[in-house]
Amino acid sequence: MRIQKYLRICGVASRRKAEELVRSGRITVNGQKIQDYVQVTEKDDVKLDGKRLSPREKVYYMFNKPMGYITTKNDPQGRKTIFDILKKVETDVFPVGRLDKDTSGLLLLTNDGEISQVLLHPRYEIERVYIAKVAGIFSNSTAEKMQDGIKLPYGYVSKMKVKTLQVNEKNSILRIIIKEGRKREIRRALKFVGHPVLSLKRISFGPILLDETLKVGEYRKLSSNEIRALNELKKKMRPFNK
Repeated sequence: MRIQKYLRICGVASRRKAEELVRSGRITVNGQKIQDYVQVTEKDDVKLDGKRLSPREKVYYMFNKPMGYITTKNDPQGRKTIFDILKKVETDVFPVGRLDKDTSGLLLLTNDGEISQVLLHPRYEIERVYIAKVAGIFSNSTAEKMQDGIKLPYGYVSKMKVKTLQVNEKNSILRIIIKEGRKREIRRALKFVGHPVLSLKRISFGPILLDETLKVGEYRKLSSNEIRALNELKKKMRPFNK
């Protein structure tokens, strides 16, 4: 991997800062000072100002996000963020994508940038599954239109699989599968077809299913089987060997 990426996974610096460290001559690889882009492995002796660096342990969390929280670490408007709850997780973890303030359910957090890229990049079409309660009686014909794709006023075509789970006189419960998480896409698309979202919850992301034993607002580290599933997904996609 490139030295800049290695410095990032060691927790030393952001990409831009890592490039500055390389250019300033503060990085050595196997005893040799470098000032240019080089390839390294975890077997190489990489040092910053004479201190050996090693990659951080990768960690993975599942969080049952409550409504009313945004998914950033800091908010200039002073709104509640998920990190007001996630006080015991490692400081370098970040959410894999986002859930908007009024959406609840599964949120993954990690410091593994590679698996985050696999899960989020549109090229890999990783499925996200949601349960939505919407206003009105949702029809099969509307579901077919949404699966074929509807052009929204915001300039893109939205496609999603929708299955009706329950219907009463005033609203419907839907199971929705999308493969690309555009900002508020589900809410925008359903409102566009005349069924505003009343509540929205994500129940799975790729191979990871929300642990229903987790109460709203609770979180835990992923199990070894769940981490294995993510690594298998990463191997299958092989995005970084292209």
